[in-house]
Amino acid sequence: MTTTEDRAEQAVAPGPTSAVDLFRTITAHHESSAVHVAAKLGIADLIGDGAATHEELAGHTGANPDALLRLLRLLVSAGVLVEPEQTRFTLTAKGRHLRTDVPDSLHPFALMMASPHHQHRWGELEDCVRNGRSVMEKEKHANPFAQMPEHMLEILGRAMTFFVTYTADAVVSTYDFTQFGTLVEVGAGRGILLSAILAANPKLKGVLFELPYMVEHARARLADSDVLSRCDLVTGDFFESVPEGGDAYLLNNVLHDWSDQRSVEILVNCHAAMRPGAKLLIVETLYPAQFDSSIPSQIAARSDVNMLLNTGAKERSRVDFAALVKAAGFELQRILPIRPAWSGVASSSVVEAVRR
Repeated sequence: MTTTEDRAEQAVAPGPTSAVDLFRTITAHHESSAVHVAAKLGIADLIGDGAATHEELAGHTGANPDALLRLLRLLVSAGVLVEPEQTRFTLTAKGRHLRTDVPDSLHPFALMMASPHHQHRWGELEDCVRNGRSVMEKEKHANPFAQMPEHMLEILGRAMTFFVTYTADAVVSTYDFTQFGTLVEVGAGRGILLSAILAANPKLKGVLFELPYMVEHARARLADSDVLSRCDLVTGDFFESVPEGGDAYLLNNVLHDWSDQRSVEILVNCHAAMRPGAKLLIVETLYPAQFDSSIPSQIAARSDVNMLLNTGAKERSRVDFAALVKAAGFELQRILPIRPAWSGVASSSVVEAVRR
């Protein structure tokens, strides 16, 4: 007679399929490396909406034809390309995101996150797990972004554009900004989120606060927009101070780059610039209370360990956010889940706190 315990054991018993799944996980970096090389060679742009042979692509890129053919077939196996005719390739819907001329391009993300430099950093993961020491701490850097070459910062900025673009509409539709007269975005990047909020709220004024080189990128991006006349671009360092006068202060995916101590420093500077009753809005991935193999869990877990490894920072749970804002003098009001269109599931949230 089969007992409940027997059936439970059978349900989790390993077998050929589970072994294949684990093998694919173990070798996932092979696909990642292939995507990185394809991005560097511009394969997706060369194929575009049409098709190309490996020899045509080799002619455009200067690659070895035989080696390139083998790379392309690895990309076929990864679902990035298809080979409808022998040695002739087209893009899949997945591969389309490697093009640089599409709004939802992941090309810069492939250049950065799948690069040998990034994978080399992940080689430090064992040391990080054993000792709780990030690469930034090991290399004795106070600010990981200050050590990055400008071209890498440019790639990072373009990579983050993908997520901000899809998060922006979800934030606008989830949170009511009509209650404010002036919104200050701290660490606003290229101004994608702030401009989306201003466009949806014609009476709202904005302040974009960033480091000088990022403000110039934002200025160039907003030059032809209808919202520039309602948006002041201010340069500065949020570890020193932030602009005064806002009814609400917004931080979008800023705090997960920093430890609790450094995050509190940022929030304390926001607190000092705010009037009593002003709102603090934090848009971040919400660390789940329990993990599974769903997309939200994957996003949170991968980002969290990436932060742990590189900067010693983390993704935060509801409890973490409550403690963080309290330490800076704020009172947590609520946490609103948002649903970015690219995932279709809640993975990020708007954390709302008030300045007391």
